[in-house]
Amino acid sequence: RRLVKGLYGMAEEFSSLEAELLDAARAGNEEYIVALLKDVGKLHHLWQPNGIQRAAIDKAAQEVLGRKREEGEVDDMRETSVGSTKTGERERLLKGYMVSSVNEWGADQTRILLLTNQAIHRVKFDFHRDKVVKWHTDRFDEILRVEYGNFQAASSSLTTMFLRHEIEDQQGFRIFTVKRDGKPSINDIVAEERAGKAQDSLTPMEYFREYRALLAESEPWKEEVFMLEFIAALQAVKVLRKAKFEVRLAKMIKSMPGGFFSVLHNLNRRRQHGSC
Repeated sequence: RRLVKGLYGMAEEFSSLEAELLDAARAGNEEYIVALLKDVGKLHHLWQPNGIQRAAIDKAAQEVLGRKREEGEVDDMRETSVGSTKTGERERLLKGYMVSSVNEWGADQTRILLLTNQAIHRVKFDFHRDKVVKWHTDRFDEILRVEYGNFQAASSSLTTMFLRHEIEDQQGFRIFTVKRDGKPSINDIVAEERAGKAQDSLTPMEYFREYRALLAESEPWKEEVFMLEFIAALQAVKVLRKAKFEVRLAKMIKSMPGGFFSVLHNLNRRRQHGSC
């Protein structure tokens, strides 16, 4: 009930945006999707990068979509389960975002998230050296589902119970895949051991990466605006690409496998975060 009530106001404001994005997606009009997400006239008050962030996003997109073959990836030039892909079609950036990416230990990391017409790329960018460090790609046919909404502190963790009020003010989304994204945490190791011992372990393991608005802990409303915008854009891309993954509202249980080490990391990150 609290989740629905908390999201209702913003969700109503974003309903017109989502409707426009979906209409553009059904018409195959990528140009209009990009224009809507730029929100030049500030009709929907969408997230926009500052000058430093914009330069970093542009450089990240140029390198990742330019495919320097550092990870052996190529443009999509084949028929896939994501839908009909025209031969020679180039991957195109729809919008880039600055985000807090939560790793397997519950530590927040500043990352760039690139939403394209073929995939979601998470980019580590070094602002001091003005260069891309590395990136991770989730193609749409690799995504199982996307969950979004409020977080709920895990009752089994002393760390999360201590931070319960802060955690339950947060909103974001999780991208679930069948391939591991990052190194295994202690929770992952325990879960995999249990799955291996279970008699009904035919269900494959799934993993997720969590995302929230960048450094918005003191202004939770910004997390809601960012989350709803990204979900609306993702729904449009799902239609555009005929992708099969599910997007759903959920109450997400949040744990911090790194305990108070992750808490200290996050506090230090907020203090030291620069102009990006």
